[in-house]
Formats: sequence, C-alpha cells, structure tokens
Amino acid sequence: MPREVLSPEEPVVGKHERTDVERLVADRPSLRDWTDLRLGWWGFVRKNLDEPMPAGVGWWQTLGNLLMTLLAFQFVTGLALAMFYSPGTESAYLSVKHINEGHPVGLFVRGLHVWGSTLIVCITVAHVLRVFFWGSYKKPRELTWLVGVLIFNVILGFSFTGYLLPWDQKAYWATTVGTRIAATLPLIGHPLMVLIRGGEEVGALTLTRFYAIHIMVLPAALVAFTGLHLYLVRRHHIAGPVVAQKGPPVKFYPNQLFKDAIVVLLGVGILAWMSLGMPPSLEAIADPTGTDFAPRPEWYFLGMYELLKIMPAGWEIIATAVVPGLVTVGMILVPWLDRAKSRHPAYRQWIMVSGMAVILMIGVMTLKGILETPPPHGHHASATTSSAPPTIARE
Repeated sequence: MPREVLSPEEPVVGKHERTDVERLVADRPSLRDWTDLRLGWWGFVRKNLDEPMPAGVGWWQTLGNLLMTLLAFQFVTGLALAMFYSPGTESAYLSVKHINEGHPVGLFVRGLHVWGSTLIVCITVAHVLRVFFWGSYKKPRELTWLVGVLIFNVILGFSFTGYLLPWDQKAYWATTVGTRIAATLPLIGHPLMVLIRGGEEVGALTLTRFYAIHIMVLPAALVAFTGLHLYLVRRHHIAGPVVAQKGPPVKFYPNQLFKDAIVVLLGVGILAWMSLGMPPSLEAIADPTGTDFAPRPEWYFLGMYELLKIMPAGWEIIATAVVPGLVTVGMILVPWLDRAKSRHPAYRQWIMVSGMAVILMIGVMTLKGILETPPPHGHHASATTSSAPPTIARE
C-alpha cells in the first residue's frame, strides 16, 4: 500500500509541521507515489475493493466479472487475428487457412476467439437469467437491466457478423440462411436483406460490411454500453439475494474477490481446454453454386430457424418477426411490466411463468435444431431439401 503523500503545494494543517522525511517525500516522491498523486489510482482501487456487498452475495455474482474477462480475451485475440486476416472473397479463406496451418499458435489463438464467442453467449444468457429470476432489474436498477439487454444484442451481433469471416461453406450458407430470414419481414424485408448483404446475394460486399461492423461498429457500441453498465452497477450497487439475509454488508475484498478469481480461472481454463482439444474447423471454400452442403444458421439462431420450419406457408412472419419482436420488447419492458414490490419469484408468478415459457420454447427449438443438424462436410446432401424450409434454404 503506498504511503500517504503530501503535495508540495499542499499547506501543512495540524499541530506539527512536516518532518524531514515528509518534506522529502513531497518534494521527491517515488514513481508509485508520483503516479498516485497524478492519477489517484490507489484511491480508485481501494474504493472498489472496499465496495460494500449485501450479505449473502456469492458465486452467482461472479458471472459479470467472468464475462468481462472473456470479452477482454476476445479483444486481444481478435486484434491478433486481424493482423493476419484479409477481408476479400479470394483472400479471406486463404488467410484463415494460413492462420490455422502457417503460424505456430495461429490455430490456438483462433480457437480462443471462436470458442470464446460461444462461451460469451452462454455466460451472457446465464447472467441475464440470474438477474431475471432474482428480480434484480427492479427499482432503481431498470436502466442497468436495459443497458444489459442492449449488450446482449451487441454480443449476438458479434457472433453473427464474425461467423462469415472464414468464408468457408459452413459460414457462407449459415449467413445466407440468416440474412434470408430478414427478407421474410413484411414491407421492409427485402430492402433490409439487400442492405445487410450489399446486394441480392451474399458476396464480396457482404464480407466487407460484416468485417467493418465486426471490428469497428460493434466494438465501439460494446465499449460504450459496457462502460455505462459498469457505472450504473457501481452507482446502484449489486442487488442482494432474493430473500435478504441477516448481517452487515461485507467488503468486496477478500471474500468476493476470491470467488471471482476462482470462477475466472475456471472459465479461462475451460476456454483453453476447448481451444486445444477441439480446434475450430475450416470447411471447403465458399461455393455459391454448390449443392452438396446443407444450409444451416449458427446454433444461436437455430431456435428461430426450427420455429420457422414448423410454420405453415404464409405464416413465416410469426417465427421471424412476431415471436422475436415480442420476446425483445418483453425483455426491454420487464422492469415496468413487473409491478410486484417483492423480488421473490413467488410474488412474481405471471412474470416467472411467461419467462419460463419463453425459455422452454427457445431451448426445445434449439435442441431440436442441434439434433437435426446434418453431418459436416456436405454428407447426406438430401438433407438440403428435407431439413430446411424452401423459402429460406436456397434462393
């Protein structure tokens, strides 16, 4: 802990004048003391370490810091990959292949980035569900929840735009299906699809736009929303357990910091294990004329995709606009729709039932899509026509 330093301009207040040591420290501070005088870093750190935590706060409150750590990994690994990546339809695939095969740690770094995006989506969902079931979005934390919902959508945007960048068959057809879903919207559907793709087909402009959004627009949005989210969390503090526990507040350090460190180390360990043990694949280069690859969206859109498949002809808008729209608006408005004064689930029954119904629907549809996903590398090409709705599978 740095010693208290008196500024040379600071007047002496008290019964005793400065000693020679105090005068020397003020005139010639150490580097640590000099930076503390200019930046006030120790006061900032100490304030956060001493932040009072409600009694009963524990392991569930570690998800936020784990998410922040994984996002930091994404920024670092994304920067490393961008130094070797070339965003062109003829060069993108070759640059990713070079990362995989031509660099000693390229495949591992790409694995960290690819599996990191999957873990981030999973951890974000778990964090959102924890806040929802605990009712932590209630007054005065409505804006904290709202910004969190925006962050969740930005993270999905990262996953969607980044998926196309390898420019292999899997990425190409997943993006084709994903962007084609937008075309099912009434009135604005087709213009929206053309805007996203940069034309009628997924091509060079699509890749360029996705790359620009992935490395410039979305990072700026994520940094802004995350900064605002952290400010709101610090301003209103962390909500305690649903049932208040007896006892005085405890400082963040050392108990909660220890729990955060354990969970972060575990999460990073799982990420490294997945990256080494299950390195990301690279299919054949994208071929818009190919007929031996079953088009499927990525797993986080499989729920919508499967819901679309069971819709009768002419009712696709239910799966592509109505249901997703209601879920999104419901998430945004849930702090104001939930009028119960208590955060206990027993007093928020209709909110709990509605939320669990949505979670069950998404979970069942996603699981159905995962189980029905055809084998990789284009095997069983008949699945192309049997497992995908003709309105969105191939145009």
